[in-house]
Amino acid sequence: MIGSSFVVRTADDETTAVACTELWVAAVAARDGQPPSDAVRERARDKFAADRVALVVADAGPRPDGTRDGTAPVAGFVLVSAPGTGGGPASDAAYLSLLAVAPHAQGHGLGRRLLAAAVEAAAAAGHDRCELHALDDNAPAVALYRSAGFAPVGPPFPHPLSGRPTRVWRTGPEPVR
Repeated sequence: MIGSSFVVRTADDETTAVACTELWVAAVAARDGQPPSDAVRERARDKFAADRVALVVADAGPRPDGTRDGTAPVAGFVLVSAPGTGGGPASDAAYLSLLAVAPHAQGHGLGRRLLAAAVEAAAAAGHDRCELHALDDNAPAVALYRSAGFAPVGPPFPHPLSGRPTRVWRTGPEPVR
């Protein structure tokens, strides 16, 4: 499957939010080599309950015959929350709360497309800066964020669930002081 066969769109329905939550749980389990976690699921549900700026999702696009692949309702997503919903130091940047790409959709540039669409959606909602939290040892994610223009900000802090070193990454102009 090539990257252009995905349709990136915004969504706001509960069914899509539930599918994204389950994709997040599966992605974290795969990343960490652990079984799916109810704690991860509950934390994701809390993030979906926060003040939302946008939910950007990728669906499998139409096949050449015009039909769609119904096996994976969401191939990837980014949840963009309001400033201040990420915890940590106060910030006026939109918070890219969750980003996941299904295993079958990885390696085709979809994460980059989703990230760019999330930053665009945040800008359209009036947020010229975005930030996210990334585990320092998640090399693929860190490489994606760096290549998309995000830069690390401040010292690492322990992840709330795993305790692993985590860092804030930010893009956009620095605020005028």
